[in-house]
Amino acid sequence: MFSRQVLISSLLILWLVAAVVTNLAAQTSGNHYFGDKDQPGNRLHIKIMELVDAGIVTHQAINDAINTSLTNIDNTLTGEAKSAVAFDLPLANQFYDEMVQVNSLIDVSKTLIELNNDKAVHIITLGIVLYPEFAQEVFDGAALTGVMDLNDILVAALQAGADPSRVSVATAAGFATLAPPAATPLGAGIGAGGTGGGDTTASTN
Repeated sequence: MFSRQVLISSLLILWLVAAVVTNLAAQTSGNHYFGDKDQPGNRLHIKIMELVDAGIVTHQAINDAINTSLTNIDNTLTGEAKSAVAFDLPLANQFYDEMVQVNSLIDVSKTLIELNNDKAVHIITLGIVLYPEFAQEVFDGAALTGVMDLNDILVAALQAGADPSRVSVATAAGFATLAPPAATPLGAGIGAGGTGGGDTTASTN
């Protein structure tokens, strides 16, 4: 039992170190916001903070930046990101309420899923389409909640369009032991590969 606890503690420490290193690397793009300008979510974060710097209160800045990003003439977000954001605007606003405060994709994914268990699949989709090169961080945040089985998280991530080379259950070693038992399956996925035909496509008109 003692050696098992030591192993679990060691895995947790290794994960925390890796998370810190990844977060630091993700913030070396010159704008101090998570990711880089190749990530739609980073570009939207920049627009939000530009409005805040101009004197608009944070909550309103988030709402205004998101609404502007969904217009046809705005290229801040990709088509997939626009669809995922438009699918649940209150959730997208909540996503950036958290991101502005903590600037960490792992923490935001974890917090949102803990607050919205029934929207776990869409939160995974949202995180991945906004930050496609950081799919593992979305996976790790979801894994830490224990709301979904690790393999179900992986399926949701891949359905959301995650590059298989950028996300892995193996990278999250120890999460299955550290997290509470998985909850009842959440049902059909959201996004292009959803088993129930669900889709994030939504009209932005």
